[in-house]
Amino acid sequence: MMLDASLVTIIALCVLLAMIFMAQPIWLALAASGAIGLLLLDGFNVANIAIGSNTFDAVASYSLLIIPMFVLMGVLSGKAGLAEDLFAVSEKIVGKLPGGLGIATILASAGFSAVTGSSSATVATVGRIAIGEMESRGYKINSAGALVAMGGTLGVLIPPSIIIVIFGSMTGTSIGALLIACVVPAIVTVIAYSLATIVQFKRGKLTEKKITEKKNVSTKTLVTAAVGGSTPSSQALNIGTGTGEGLDQAPKGLSRKNITGALFVLLIFAIVIGGVYGGLFTATESGAIAAVVALLVLIIRLRKFGVRRVTTDIRDSLVDTGAMTSMIFALLAGGAVFGFFLVRTGLPNELVRSVTSWDLNSTWIIIISLVLLLILGCFLDSYTIMIIVVPLIWPILDDMGVNGIWYGLLVVKAIEIGLVTPPFGLNVFVAAGMHKKMTPEGIFKEIFPFVLVEFAVIALLMIFPELITWLPDLASSDTL
Repeated sequence: MMLDASLVTIIALCVLLAMIFMAQPIWLALAASGAIGLLLLDGFNVANIAIGSNTFDAVASYSLLIIPMFVLMGVLSGKAGLAEDLFAVSEKIVGKLPGGLGIATILASAGFSAVTGSSSATVATVGRIAIGEMESRGYKINSAGALVAMGGTLGVLIPPSIIIVIFGSMTGTSIGALLIACVVPAIVTVIAYSLATIVQFKRGKLTEKKITEKKNVSTKTLVTAAVGGSTPSSQALNIGTGTGEGLDQAPKGLSRKNITGALFVLLIFAIVIGGVYGGLFTATESGAIAAVVALLVLIIRLRKFGVRRVTTDIRDSLVDTGAMTSMIFALLAGGAVFGFFLVRTGLPNELVRSVTSWDLNSTWIIIISLVLLLILGCFLDSYTIMIIVVPLIWPILDDMGVNGIWYGLLVVKAIEIGLVTPPFGLNVFVAAGMHKKMTPEGIFKEIFPFVLVEFAVIALLMIFPELITWLPDLASSDTL
């Protein structure tokens, strides 16, 4: 005898929440709660089919091949030392502006995000260069952490964003169009962060003493980060001792190596975006080509250290890519089981009928969904939010004729805020673990003005959707 759908839904949700709070892997929590729900609702045969076929169908998609390509590109770029070059070039460009070092941190984060697509990796990699330098120049240590954590949020917005790829695969929205649509919002966000940094610097909120002569910082690197995601239970973040002694020394002056490194980043970004925008190849093809270019960059830059160093870094990059890709695909597979269970309960259809009966226009539904994402972002990682919430919300908005590209970027912006808001803002904890004087509480306090800026950017994108849709509308429809 099968149980009532409402009762089974409550049981499955309780199982899901219990496993999450018990710190079980998110993919396992999704799969187990969905399987238990199907078992109680439809019996063993349906549950068995769902586990066998739905999990395979969730990851056996050509469009998802872009994920390991983007992850590999990011890992290789990190090992090639491109972050140091980006920071040096950024400081040279904006160093004389008020708060120039903070702005350079934002720009370096934006540049490194363009070759990683990862928030946590951006925080860890740029942070080990920028935090010590900002401290030596008189920046408050928690303000330095806030700038690094905020810059890291660009990792989920600037292509190659894996979150964007997952949204596109779940909603049927063109991944190529979504990647292109990220460009203008990313520029707006970087400008907004930079202006906020200037204002905070002029108000004396970032520094605690007069700018002083640079101090030397240990060059020993203790920071490693899993590239491409933000799932605490699945992600290994080795932030070192937390004493600040593992921070790298920022480059002194601008060298030819720094300039070529920055040009390599531009080349990789141009392949990902320019190739798709110009109709030269698809998003998946762009990811593969960019990964090959990143491999060549690694070989060129590390060849002076010998064949063993190059082959070791390539091997480690492949291992890291496999681990991160497996984590992402496991989440998608677990989410497929849970999503199939929700469909069998009829909850999505009931939700659509209920919401449409409220007689609200699409703008209000979008605002409500973004508020829900912001709340969940305080407790869950971005992948989990995407997998659980989007299948419930998107059918409603799709039925109302909402542009999937526009809404996808709004979702990403909401997820950005979740990465830096208490109590579980991942970027903040990654930054706080890099220096003994930093505390999550102190960084949360210093980051608040930047969160307000994020809300302003979201409002701007809602008022002027053309900021998101303009570039995709101009691009070649054949490749999008």
